[in-house]
Amino acid sequence: MGNLVENRNRGIFAEWLVGRALGVIGDGDERHEWDAYDLLYGEVKVEVKASGRSQTWPQKQPSKPNFNIALRRGTWLAESNEWIEHDPPVRFADVYVFCLHEPENATKENVRDPASWKFWVISKQTLDDKLGDQKRVGVGTLGRLADQVGWSEIKAEVDRLELA
Repeated sequence: MGNLVENRNRGIFAEWLVGRALGVIGDGDERHEWDAYDLLYGEVKVEVKASGRSQTWPQKQPSKPNFNIALRRGTWLAESNEWIEHDPPVRFADVYVFCLHEPENATKENVRDPASWKFWVISKQTLDDKLGDQKRVGVGTLGRLADQVGWSEIKAEVDRLELA
C-alpha cells in the first residue's frame, strides 16, 4: 500500500482494520472504491471515517482531526451498479466507526498497531438526531456522543447499537 501515514492510505487501512475487527474482511478480499458504504456486517451497513494527528508533510503542530459526515444526495451501490438519489439527502450507512490515529509522529509501524488508534462507534440515528445536517465532526463532539472503544471492542459496540 505504500506509505500508510498518507491520508488516503491511512483511511483504506482503517477500513481494513475495522473490517478485521468485525470479522468481515479476509486476507484476499477487495474493497470497492466509492461504494455507498465501506463494510457490510450481517445486514448492517458500516461507514469507516479516519483521521490522524500526523501528516506526511512538515507540520508546526499536530493536525486537528475532524471527519466528514455530510448528508449525501446520491449513493452508488457497487454490487448492483445502481445509483440511488436521495431527496432529502441522507447518511446512507447504519453505523459509523470513527478512527483516529493518535500519535503525533506517525510511522508505518504505529499506523499498523491497533493500540495507536482511538475508535468511536456511533449510529446513523444518533448523528441525525444530535448533529442534523452538520457536515463535519471533531473529536470533542465524538466524545460527547459516544464512549471511545478499543479495536477489540468495535464488534461488541456495533452489536450493542444494532440491538438497541
